[in-house]
Amino acid sequence: MKKLSLILLSAVAAFAVDYSAMSTEELRAARGSVAEADRSSFQGEMQSRMQALSPEERQAASSSMRQSRSGAQDGSGSQMRQGRGR
Repeated sequence: MKKLSLILLSAVAAFAVDYSAMSTEELRAARGSVAEADRSSFQGEMQSRMQALSPEERQAASSSMRQSRSGAQDGSGSQMRQGRGR
């Protein structure tokens, strides 16, 4: 049983994403597309990067992330009408 657990743990670790090797821009680009299994490590890395920034840099980064989260403001986004998606 211990061998099976060790093998499974090794397999999971082999497929885990190393977010510390990614640039901050790559992390920002990955927002919204991170696998659920990797979210806690992604959030931890993102938080450590944000804490390492100066207050001015942090404010600028937060502003740009809020803008990217809100999407296009020109009405060009797709939206399903009446819940049918046709």
